Amino acid sequence: MSNQKSTHVILGELQGQVAFVTGAASGMGKAIALDLAKSGARVWGVDTSNQGLVDLKELAKKSNLEIWADKCDIASQSNVVESFEKMNKEFGRCSILVTAAGIGLYVDFLEMSDAEMRRLIDVNFIGSIYCAQEAIKHMKQNGGGKIVFVSSVQAELSLKGCVVYASQKAALNSVARTLVLEVGKNNIRVNTVSPGTIDTPMLRRDLTGMNTEQAAEFLRSVEAANVIGKIGTSEEVAEVVHYLVSDHSSYVTGTDIIVDGGFRNIKKF
Repeated sequence: MSNQKSTHVILGELQGQVAFVTGAASGMGKAIALDLAKSGARVWGVDTSNQGLVDLKELAKKSNLEIWADKCDIASQSNVVESFEKMNKEFGRCSILVTAAGIGLYVDFLEMSDAEMRRLIDVNFIGSIYCAQEAIKHMKQNGGGKIVFVSSVQAELSLKGCVVYASQKAALNSVARTLVLEVGKNNIRVNTVSPGTIDTPMLRRDLTGMNTEQAAEFLRSVEAANVIGKIGTSEEVAEVVHYLVSDHSSYVTGTDIIVDGGFRNIKKF
């Protein structure tokens, strides 16, 4: 696995910004939260993992970063509203929203239970919509803002067992393209980032139950599934998100940036 670290951080570049980041306790969400905080943003990181939030708090304190870790299930609208209210009190109004929370589940469509289906929809799609609604209210008062939904290459090219997951990612892309028509006049930009295979706890869970040889073969096949020949890192995704919430992308909105190492160029289904 690559250990590449983010090298683009400009100290103070996001000074004065308040960022609400979902899925902040691990994986891409954690990398994004740390990236934004290192550039001066005050980050309100939410997640449902108690231990993950504790670890985030400790890391923020050790690194002298302004990150507040708040337990929040974004699938609950009341949880989202409450978390935004607390953020406004502690940090101020939201100027950046990044929704990185997500769950993956490889299940044959005909065998998927109602509970599994609804949880995927609520976390991977509805939760982001709840967050966007609250964030836009803040951003309108601020005079502008930036929203980034973390989607997936599966929005266009998917795998067996991912009917519901892929549909939710495609829906996020559609939301971004359509939402800009309503909020562009308010100086609010909305974009999506679509990662390919990234080294996250979700990927590691896919290895559960495999022996050493099987896991090694699986990772080799994943690495070979893109033109760069390696698995991406959460930090590489965070760099693209950083670009989209910075002034460097001031004329970019309603678009999707693919971060997949060329996966879509060679993968066929």
